[in-house]
Amino acid sequence: MKDARKRSLRRAATGIGRALTQSLQQFRSNALRTFLTLLGIVFGVASVVAMLAIGEGAQRDILATIETMGADVVHIKATPVAKEKIGAIVNTSRGLGRADLEDIRQVLPDLKAAAYRARIELGATNLANTNATTLPVLAVGPGYMTLHKLSVSSGRTLYDADHHYSQRVAVIGDNLAARAFPDGKAVGKRIRLDYAYFEVVGVLDTKRGGKKVKDLPVDPTVHAEAVLVPYRAAREALRPLPPYAELDMLSLKVSSTEATLRAKRLLDPLLARLHGGYDDVEIVAPEELLRQKAATQAVLNIVLLSIAAISLLVGGIGVMNIMLANIMERIPEIGLRRAIGARRADIRNQFLLEAVLICAIGGAVGVALGFAISFGVGFFAGMPIAFPWYAALLSLAISALVGVTFGMMPALRASNTNPIEALQHG
Repeated sequence: MKDARKRSLRRAATGIGRALTQSLQQFRSNALRTFLTLLGIVFGVASVVAMLAIGEGAQRDILATIETMGADVVHIKATPVAKEKIGAIVNTSRGLGRADLEDIRQVLPDLKAAAYRARIELGATNLANTNATTLPVLAVGPGYMTLHKLSVSSGRTLYDADHHYSQRVAVIGDNLAARAFPDGKAVGKRIRLDYAYFEVVGVLDTKRGGKKVKDLPVDPTVHAEAVLVPYRAAREALRPLPPYAELDMLSLKVSSTEATLRAKRLLDPLLARLHGGYDDVEIVAPEELLRQKAATQAVLNIVLLSIAAISLLVGGIGVMNIMLANIMERIPEIGLRRAIGARRADIRNQFLLEAVLICAIGGAVGVALGFAISFGVGFFAGMPIAFPWYAALLSLAISALVGVTFGMMPALRASNTNPIEALQHG
């Protein structure tokens, strides 16, 4: 019984090998036709792979950026208000300030930590190779660096004692340090902000931070060019409190990413009441951002997949057309094979195998081309690219399915050819 099964498997393997050899010989004898047939499949598969790689890269980049912001951190940003409108609303809304944080603590039960900052317009600086009017000075409260996961490459961070005693110390971004102190010795130097001097005690390490993503409300790259100083020291040494919106951002750490959406729903009515109904703050919840980006990406994926499906449909029709033409040319061969004992199933399988094989070859070439296109787009357009392993498998499976779908009808037509008429045709 076992020997018979082995012989059966051996005959099947021999038959498949012979069919593959015949298919490859047929492709070589009609190289130009084979190449033209491949093009539709190649471009269709390449578009699928490129779409998946670009989409996956964009998704990972967004996730990395949100992770840098803090996936479990809700940010409340002050939105710009025209100067001519401030006088009309200042008696109703105080703008974003530390007093908001005290009220938030009362309604947010799962608040784990909080931090705030104010962005101050710089009047003067003695830093070389910098523009005083665009240099961001961030007056930060205690815990800001910890909550935003900021680390230093040299020196130290801002300590609680620096905040408590209003020490005139500063931590500067690594990009700013590289420009202002080319010798790499920023720590210990004194810098002039407005008319006050601050000692640089640390240089941030922002190389592992996320990149700025278009339409993302919070820019995690601002720290690379910024000067961070204690909030109380900035109030005393740099500028008095503004009449409206003393802070530009409050950051609230909650229990999880999912909890950020719940926190936003609680904060919306609270801030609306505290600010007299004026739309002068924006609440940024990572979970909401993820859902918005996922929805946008889903729409884009549908559009790109539709384009890829059309390309594959055109490629499949091309395969069917070429296979039908191929059958007409090989009618004598079909008749001869039937005359010497080939079954209809043998003829069907032979032509179906040729269709699947040509689509599989086109799929493999398309995968390589799709990766090349993705790399080119990422290199020249500066877009993030990621190559998911399932992209290649999915593309090859789709190309094989196209081969079976569009190769079945020609294969059945070949198998139903009358052998006597086929021999007479020859």
